[in-house]
Amino acid sequence: MRRWVGLGIILLFAAGISWWSAKEESKVSIHVQQEVVRLVPLFQLDPSCLSSIVENAVLEPTLANSLEMVYEKSIALGKGVAVVVTSGDNEEYGDGTATHVAVFKVNKEELASLRIICHSDTDPLLITGAWIQ
Repeated sequence: MRRWVGLGIILLFAAGISWWSAKEESKVSIHVQQEVVRLVPLFQLDPSCLSSIVENAVLEPTLANSLEMVYEKSIALGKGVAVVVTSGDNEEYGDGTATHVAVFKVNKEELASLRIICHSDTDPLLITGAWIQ
């Protein structure tokens, strides 16, 4: 009986940690999505805003082209911009350092993607990669 009680306590503890971890990751993913959605109109108002969110200034032109293309496509189609965020890095373009990948979609068409580092729902985004689909 003691053995089962100990095992039960261990399993409950592990389940609690798993639940808490999933809840926290969900908060971070929502934070990343909200910030990325705001990026397109922010860039249209102030293109210089990119310098504060890129890991390396070399990324700025590619990121600017990506955001401009997403904006133009959404205007041309009269559709809103959707952002799909996944945890982890992109296998094709990543090196394993990104915590999230955000994909811009307009009318269900994938247009551009970003590699992002963000560890908590209060951290600012750091963009470590951008590419056009």
